[in-house]
Amino acid sequence: MPRHPDAVITPNAELRARRQRLPSPHRAGQCLSRAELAEAVNTALRELFPDRNPTSLDVDARWVGKLERGEHRWPCEERRAALRQVVGAETDAVIGLYSPRRGEAVRPARGRPPIDVGTAHPARRYNYWLGGKDHFAADRESADAIAKVLPAAATAARENRAFLRRAVRHLAERGVRQFLDVGAGLPADGNTHEVAQSVDPACRIVYVDNDPIVMAHARARLAGDPAGRVGCVEADLREPEAILAHPAVTGTLDPDHPVALLLVAVLHFLPGDEAVRDAVRRFTTALPAGSFLVLSHGTLDFAPESAEAYEELLRAGLADMRPRPRHRIAALLDGLDLLEPGLVPLSEWRPARPGASPAEVSAYGAVARLPS
Repeated sequence: MPRHPDAVITPNAELRARRQRLPSPHRAGQCLSRAELAEAVNTALRELFPDRNPTSLDVDARWVGKLERGEHRWPCEERRAALRQVVGAETDAVIGLYSPRRGEAVRPARGRPPIDVGTAHPARRYNYWLGGKDHFAADRESADAIAKVLPAAATAARENRAFLRRAVRHLAERGVRQFLDVGAGLPADGNTHEVAQSVDPACRIVYVDNDPIVMAHARARLAGDPAGRVGCVEADLREPEAILAHPAVTGTLDPDHPVALLLVAVLHFLPGDEAVRDAVRRFTTALPAGSFLVLSHGTLDFAPESAEAYEELLRAGLADMRPRPRHRIAALLDGLDLLEPGLVPLSEWRPARPGASPAEVSAYGAVARLPS
């Protein structure tokens, strides 16, 4: 019989124990972190499946966390094979993986939100830097560790938020009336729909994020003006087709009119350049002609002395943003028509007044028009 729909998730103790018995390749005397296990699985995927597009299979620390918590029990065949190789398991069963029976739900007990408060999440860490209250100890630990390496992290978060507001207002004033905000994060001052609907209350906005707590807050707090529409989708950036086909998107956005796609401070959480290019391409090729892309992306171009220390945070699982140099970010915009002033440090994109220095911002931003 199917498990009761309110059945409690059972943590995968077998997989966690295997990981904790493996030594970290970077930190002497410590066990393999979730981020390091994800890195090893991605390496194994490339070895085992050289003819496949590896970035379509890439995993990250959150994927490992879901497996260990029992929220995900049956990854695809390729990921299972790579995971078995890394942890030295002969079968899926010995590391706690199995295919749920038809109808069996993977969900927490009634009243428990399906969130992981023990692993830092970018949206909650961002909320902490912005002075919000929707974060947990793991988010604060990660944020503080990053701030030790990049002291202006909180300033960068505020500048990124200001860039988003300027870009949305600029496009709304140009006549754009539809916005798809992917990786929206927790609600804060100057949300996309508030800025857009201040220009025209009829604007339509869809928020997308892969964190359930973000979506819970979004549904409760992001109602918008009755003259327009606001939708919410819980989904992952790496699934553009699923996002665009979601009823909340198709029921909110008109496919016959341009859309502003917001990929603000989200692409740098994907672990490979090819994965980033693939996500951008799949989105932009599916959007109506005349749509726009709003992009911001972290960089260490202005703080090269911090690169080694930041890499250590990545290996330890205390950071998950992968900064990229300008030329690799610019490659994401190939074939698009950049609006002035082009790809620049966030604080230099059409500021109302002088902002933070490039070293404090540590991110580039741009707005580009898709081909007609």
